[in-house]
Amino acid sequence: MIRMKLAAAAALSSLALLAGCATPLAGKTPDEAARKVMVQNWQNASYNFDAQIGFDKLAFSGKDSKLAEPEIADTIDQVGRSIRIQVSGALDAPTGRLEAIPELRFERRNLLASVKVPLQFHAQDMSLLVDPSAVDLFLPSLRKQSGKFIRAKLPADMAAKMPLKEMYQAMPQVIDQAYAAVDKQAFSFQPLDAYAGEVGARYKLRMTLNHEQEQKLTLQMLDGLAKVAREQAKQPNDKLSAEAMIRLVQGFVSAAPASFGKNLTVSDIYVSRGGDLRAMRQQIHIETPEFNGDAYVHTRYSHYGKPQFVYQLGESDIVDYDKLELPKWLKGADKLVSGEHDEASDEVAAAAPAEPYVQPQIKSKKKKQRKARRAQ
Repeated sequence: MIRMKLAAAAALSSLALLAGCATPLAGKTPDEAARKVMVQNWQNASYNFDAQIGFDKLAFSGKDSKLAEPEIADTIDQVGRSIRIQVSGALDAPTGRLEAIPELRFERRNLLASVKVPLQFHAQDMSLLVDPSAVDLFLPSLRKQSGKFIRAKLPADMAAKMPLKEMYQAMPQVIDQAYAAVDKQAFSFQPLDAYAGEVGARYKLRMTLNHEQEQKLTLQMLDGLAKVAREQAKQPNDKLSAEAMIRLVQGFVSAAPASFGKNLTVSDIYVSRGGDLRAMRQQIHIETPEFNGDAYVHTRYSHYGKPQFVYQLGESDIVDYDKLELPKWLKGADKLVSGEHDEASDEVAAAAPAEPYVQPQIKSKKKKQRKARRAQ
């Protein structure tokens, strides 16, 4: 009896261990696994990220283009390889906060130039905060606000039309449906490599999409968000609604030239045992009649559940854009954006007298003079 109890206990322990080893991706096909990872990444959208974007190759191929000449083409390729964009940041979707610190770098063996522009987006009041110190040399008035972020907000009436909460809640379903529409042959499991060990991944998935598939995936997501926005709209036909903005983006995506048809994006997705996205390494082949190139986007994720923000900003660290002392040329641009310039132009045009149309009269007088001379 004692032996039977011990055997039963051992069996139960083994089952418990096996259950504990089970992962969200166990038994799933590659396409199902990819859908699961992307949905889970959104549901757990609180993490830090680091990305690198650049070119491995860039060449102009137009037959009649001077840019395709060997010496110029080589210079363009070298410049393209020397430019890199690095983006570090943090996302905390539940609180509606995003921090991104993009840095544009131009680097050669004995040359380094870079520009960094820290940004934060706060969904609660639809505000974008920017550290302007990279450009304050050209805008002396900004130096009076040294160390402060500049804040710009959407007008309250426009912000009220953005159903961000509802769109955020709908995203898991939108993502799942969009990836479900992709050809299953586009997904595959890959053997683990050295980078998988570096990022702590237990799975490596590959997703290969041509231009048409990638476009379809993007449009499907935008369509799902547009439907949510329409359901939440108080005035469905409002031209400034969230749906109208999303439809505008859809139009731009749909308008991609047919020459992009040879483009190909290969994404290697590194996933933890628990189904968290650890990294994504993308190789993007671009081929058009004018130019071709090979670009890369490498992104790594960390600090799940506890994102670390570089800037903890309070009201004393922020100045609103409309309270800045702007130079004259920027004030003119500000009026143009706000529509004040257009109204003033209309008033001037209305007040100005119509210009007399005298040219035909001048021509007719000359003709009469010629006829008179001939008669003489």
